[in-house]
Amino acid sequence: MGVFLGDTARNTLIKWTTSAINGGYATGAYLSPFTSPRFANGFKRSAQDTSEQIRAAGGEFWFDPTTYAMNMPRAGDFRHYDTWELWDGDRGDLSSRQAMRDHIDRVYAIQRELASPFLAPSLLVSYPDTPTSQSALELSQEAVAASPSAWLTVAGDHQFWSAGAELDAHIGALDQLEPGGWLLVVTRSDNSMPPSATAEEVYGLMRTTFALSQDKPVRVAFGDLAALPAVAAGAEAIGTGWDLRQRICAYQDFEEREGDQNGGGWYQRPTLIGLMGGLTNGEYSVLSSEAPALASRLSPGMIGPKAEQAFQHHSTLLTKLVDELNNLTQRDRIVALRERYVAARPEWPEVKRITGAKIGPDRWIKPFLDGLDLFMASEGWM
Repeated sequence: MGVFLGDTARNTLIKWTTSAINGGYATGAYLSPFTSPRFANGFKRSAQDTSEQIRAAGGEFWFDPTTYAMNMPRAGDFRHYDTWELWDGDRGDLSSRQAMRDHIDRVYAIQRELASPFLAPSLLVSYPDTPTSQSALELSQEAVAASPSAWLTVAGDHQFWSAGAELDAHIGALDQLEPGGWLLVVTRSDNSMPPSATAEEVYGLMRTTFALSQDKPVRVAFGDLAALPAVAAGAEAIGTGWDLRQRICAYQDFEEREGDQNGGGWYQRPTLIGLMGGLTNGEYSVLSSEAPALASRLSPGMIGPKAEQAFQHHSTLLTKLVDELNNLTQRDRIVALRERYVAARPEWPEVKRITGAKIGPDRWIKPFLDGLDLFMASEGWM
């Protein structure tokens, strides 16, 4: 299944998504009401046009209501959002079952109009055992009652995914609803790359993926390289893109903006799969010049200087790795990814010496390897 593309504030979604589908390095894309208008606005194409062209290219098209962004800190970028008319009363009002059902019905109506699979709205949860988590469960109950085949989103921050037994109990309650599939989201307080993940968070995401993927498909939105442990645990696909906001679900990308600011930013940094991470353009240029054989070994294929070229290279590598893991048995997936992290870690000292890179294996590898080890130990595989 490989990778799918998140929405972007730029007007490149149709062109770059169809190229990725045709090139075999993406399966389709998600549209978000926070990022794209419902109707053409002179800068971005209409949602209907976007859906038709992506599906005509043989890709999947999904409309993600992104309702969990409504209760993010400082959420306020509603310029495109309000063109979708997703609420009967006040925007974000889910205070009653009736209000929940009305919002769900409006979301499903738009998804039906755009030929998108049903993907239910959800709430952002910080702690699994709170009134908010209960509201998230009730919203999911209403969504499955309205359409048993709908996919459910589970969105949570670092604290949510690190919550241990309380997380497992919340996921267990959701799993009893038996939806058509699952979309998992890890929200971040900033859009630094690599994200500030922890072993406990990675372990929680893996446990959740492992449990839910036993009988339903699981995907991780925005996940990019940080979601590879979830793939090892059973996820079929992860999100990526050419903007930071396609790779990380950061609160700042949903804040109110001044004027025509769109947020996001080209992410052109080269990915070196042999490092299980990336370098800045300048660092990669130095590495290619000073140690061309090492650069080639760590990053097979040409990495062009333009944003689309960097994205194509990154998404191609990510697709190959996800497909490689998906073709293995459950335990072998974990072992194979762990071996990649272990092999990448000793490559970093020489790369840092040559390039002067400030970010290394402590950010790109350690939390994800440690999370894998926690999972393997819990399963008795170590």
